[in-house]
Amino acid sequence: MDTLRPQDPEQSPNAIVLGKRAWVHPDSLAWSFSCSPGPGGQHVNKTATKALLRVDTNLIYGLNPFARQRLDALMGHRSAKGMASFSSHQHRSQAANREECLDHLRAIVKQAEIQPRVRRKTKPSRSSKERRLDSKHREGKKKQNRGWQGGD
Repeated sequence: MDTLRPQDPEQSPNAIVLGKRAWVHPDSLAWSFSCSPGPGGQHVNKTATKALLRVDTNLIYGLNPFARQRLDALMGHRSAKGMASFSSHQHRSQAANREECLDHLRAIVKQAEIQPRVRRKTKPSRSSKERRLDSKHREGKKKQNRGWQGGD
């Protein structure tokens, strides 16, 4: 476990659940709002419906160290110095855009929680090798028997 990261505190009753075990405290989320270019006509020119969520990935608790590494990798361009950002302006209401930002965060955290399966190398069976070689021999014989018939 990282020594720089504080131990996971107990999950508070108002915590936001992000995955099977992952959660974040609502105070760890930084929200900002601005005018949206999305649908809504004149309404969007007068209200701040676009939502921008910024969250410190170190304050997402309940992830094991491997899941945290996968989370950092999945964040990619969304993350800078451990701060992940999500924005949404798809909906006409600020609340719906906030929920969509949280849904994006949940989707990435759930994906990070899934441990990828280890690929085990397999060798072809003896009979499959024999079938492949027999097929090659048959194709070779077929081409060899064609022979070129020259004109007189």
